[in-house]
Amino acid sequence: MPDAGLVVVVGNVVLDRTAEGWIPGGPALYAATMARHLGASVRLVTALAPDYPRKPLEGLELVAQPAARTPRYANSYDAEGRRRQVLLDAGEPLRVPAEAVAGASVLIVAPAYRELEAPPAALPFGIVAGASLQGLLRDTSPDGTVVPRAEPEAAVRAFARDGWFLFLSEEDTPDALVFARRLARGGAVVFVTHGWRGAARVDASATRTYPAIPARQVVDPTGAGDCFAAAFLVTFARTRDEGAAIRAALAAGSLAVEGRGVEGVPDAAAVEERLREAA
Repeated sequence: MPDAGLVVVVGNVVLDRTAEGWIPGGPALYAATMARHLGASVRLVTALAPDYPRKPLEGLELVAQPAARTPRYANSYDAEGRRRQVLLDAGEPLRVPAEAVAGASVLIVAPAYRELEAPPAALPFGIVAGASLQGLLRDTSPDGTVVPRAEPEAAVRAFARDGWFLFLSEEDTPDALVFARRLARGGAVVFVTHGWRGAARVDASATRTYPAIPARQVVDPTGAGDCFAAAFLVTFARTRDEGAAIRAALAAGSLAVEGRGVEGVPDAAAVEERLREAA
């Protein structure tokens, strides 16, 4: 398969509180790990506190902004897989130096919680660019529970660019498909994931739905949407075939829920095997 080139992922890494303790996570770490597991060279641009675990960052080129605090969440799920998130620490704003995206073939913007106001400037010509919108669409209630932002379009307007690929889940904002259609008017292609029901692709002229590739078991849904986004963008950069990229994304999302945390992010062989099983 052709080389995807350098994949640059931008967003703060996170610590998630679970019954077993604190584990590394966040959209950027899941996306970067997925891209690396697909064989891409990956540069992660993030704020990094001294006490953040380093093992999950192995194999990634780091552009690390020193930070005193790490974004922290507490996640829980109901019997139907719906997530309740509590923001315990928002972390710090992320500054992206121009040289951090130099030479990139793929850009994945994946904020944890509103640490970015706009995409990096001066992107290389011809770059495949995408943004995971969940961290931009988050607000909190007085007790810290994560809720959708009241003005979602204003929150993501800077990222809804012509030719970009945008990713969100149906839980990120009310009437997610209607919201996606509004974003697509500017020329972006928007994917809305629906968990076990699959995903929808929205552009300025049409909406098309894709059934999910079933998971064998659901262990931990955290990060599945980020794996979907990264698998799509890396595969599209390699093939310029949206159909192939969507199939890879569905397979990656299916596999991601079967493991726990970043350690459960699938590799290329697992994605290929799941695609063969689903054919």
